[in-house]
Amino acid sequence: MTQLATRKWMLPFPLAPQNGLTSDLLVSEESHRIREWLLAILRFAVTLEQCDRAALLCLAVEMDRLGAGTTQSGFTYFTRTSTKLCDCIVAKRGFANLAELWLHLEQINDNRLRFALEGALFEKARGPTRSRKPDREYLWKALAVR
Repeated sequence: MTQLATRKWMLPFPLAPQNGLTSDLLVSEESHRIREWLLAILRFAVTLEQCDRAALLCLAVEMDRLGAGTTQSGFTYFTRTSTKLCDCIVAKRGFANLAELWLHLEQINDNRLRFALEGALFEKARGPTRSRKPDREYLWKALAVR
């Protein structure tokens, strides 16, 4: 074995391009873009501002352009989905809108991001909260009964 072969682990990059490494980098970049898209959806769900909606749609158009391969392609998944989700977020009332949001949430693999979106989209009904200060009067009530 040559010295180069024994010290291969020290190189920060491969000597020859490998299909596995190239595809891993592409998958990593795609997952980063999808996470960025999901975070843009979360930002719009929290703020409901038009500038955040416009930023989300610009990101979606860019992702569609990169995913299509050609400019004349009819690939519009991210644009259609973003528009539909924004409309559902703004008008949450109605079974169809809620179902669409839940279907989208179920497809998210990252638990933290899914829970953040769920929290932003669906307010949970909270009952009356008790004060954190302990109420010690119950101790005296128990003594008075005896």
